[in-house]
Amino acid sequence: MKTGGRTASFTLRDVVEAGTRIGLVQLSMQSVADALGVTTAALYRHVAGRSALERLVGEAILGELTLVDDPAEPAAAHLVSFAMQLRRFTLGHPGTGRYMQRLFPRGPSGLRLLEHQIIALGRRGYDPPAAVALSSAIATMAIGATVAEQERAALLGTPEAEETLAVIAGSELMRQAGAGIPAHTPEDYFVFMLTAAAEGLIAQVPPGRPVPAPRASC
Repeated sequence: MKTGGRTASFTLRDVVEAGTRIGLVQLSMQSVADALGVTTAALYRHVAGRSALERLVGEAILGELTLVDDPAEPAAAHLVSFAMQLRRFTLGHPGTGRYMQRLFPRGPSGLRLLEHQIIALGRRGYDPPAAVALSSAIATMAIGATVAEQERAALLGTPEAEETLAVIAGSELMRQAGAGIPAHTPEDYFVFMLTAAAEGLIAQVPPGRPVPAPRASC
């Protein structure tokens, strides 16, 4: 864009701020250029491309996440708390789940979160390799479950969702199964699933024990 006959100037910080306002879901070189009132050609002088833009914005968004650790919590409870913090942040910042799924850590903000977990689990008797293995496993499940939850929520009320509900309603066995499941929220189910996962992981890798070698497949 030109103002008063001169090309508008902008900085990399302006790019990141515009991208953060747009969010990772709608992020593109064109959307940021439009928000700044410049051409995409001008934007390319600051950012190499879509991937670099995503990294800059993704790391800026992750920089807003501060993990809280209660040292009194045992290891399994700590991992569930870690999962819950990831879930709530991801739900509040659409697109961050996919960002972390593709490649992690991608920059200083992601690295800071991983280092936090190494220190937190170190307080509970885990060496860095075990801490990374446990945290990565929990984060993979937590983020995957949250992304799936977001995608299901986006389908509510659509013909596709109605067809799925009709298929389930047509099964007597599924109706019996559903009648036996207590009423619960998505968060309730998340806690149930991640608690079971965390307890299983701790049973496999208790404090002070190294990460076990992968078992041979049958």
